[in-house]
Amino acid sequence: MANIPGLKKVGPFWHYSIQVNGQRAHGSTKATDLATARKVMEEKRRDLLHGQLNLQKKIPPTLNQVWESWWKANQTTFSQKHLVSAECRYRRWLKPSLGCVRVDHIKADAVMQVRSQLLEAGRSGRYANNTLELLRALIRFTIRVGDLDQLPFEVKPLRLQKKPRPTVPASRIPEFLAAVDSHAHSPHVAVMLKTMLGLGIRESEALGMRWEWFSPDQRTYTVGKAKGKEARVIPVPDWLWNAIFAMPKQRSEWVFPGEDGKHHHPQFCKKALQRVCKELGLGNVTQHRLRATFASLHAEAGTPISEIQGMLGHKDIATTLIYVETSLDAKRRSQDALCRKLGLA
Repeated sequence: MANIPGLKKVGPFWHYSIQVNGQRAHGSTKATDLATARKVMEEKRRDLLHGQLNLQKKIPPTLNQVWESWWKANQTTFSQKHLVSAECRYRRWLKPSLGCVRVDHIKADAVMQVRSQLLEAGRSGRYANNTLELLRALIRFTIRVGDLDQLPFEVKPLRLQKKPRPTVPASRIPEFLAAVDSHAHSPHVAVMLKTMLGLGIRESEALGMRWEWFSPDQRTYTVGKAKGKEARVIPVPDWLWNAIFAMPKQRSEWVFPGEDGKHHHPQFCKKALQRVCKELGLGNVTQHRLRATFASLHAEAGTPISEIQGMLGHKDIATTLIYVETSLDAKRRSQDALCRKLGLA
């Protein structure tokens, strides 16, 4: 019989002899067939590598311990807004029932109990799904640092009824821009709202705009500090370029500097945008929905979805498709065109 590295048949059974990082282990696999013996030997090799042979197995941490590690590790990774939201969800809903539980002991029934508590307290299904997603994020963090092998539970998110999300229709853009000018308490507010609409950038990216990232020759703006860490170049339309460079100049690196010399704080434009939307009856068009408006207007204008993806800075084109909303006017035109084609107009 040919030699099998690490395996030797003694009587009816295969025996293993392995060495990992200077530590040797040997014994019987208690298997009579070679395929099973090889599997047993590889399991022993992994045990030896993980320091689990003749040593006490490392005990996985509790969820509270994971939260503390996750919190410290992500202070500079996530925005303050995201961290505050995560801390609130963890403290209010996850910590009371799961905080002292070892992460490998968190099972589906306990997770579903937390979700039931959320729904009974009047929280929305979306809020419940987001809270459970935070729990999954903590478990995935535990897996990444090597304290756990796999997710110990499987609970599918609640299926939610999707609702139309508001955007500014193409036919109302001139009206919207005029209302922005009338309701903005400063040039920065008006131009920042126009910038989010005209470039499709996030609020954080608008707040962090720098003069050095403009190219006068190319009439472009490079988003130099983006959520996905990508640097993307966006052509600036003339109407927006003129609005930006018509603002009173200040000695600052920021396009929109605050009184303290730094850029403005998040939600700087929120109240003005709410007043505009209330006056025009547009619904809850938030700063981020201006980004979706940008994507939807480009889609209606026939811009290829790949180009919209590039301007938005999405890594996955499926994410871009989520942003694109078809306006009622566009749907009506499609219906009318079909009626004409069928001879029913």
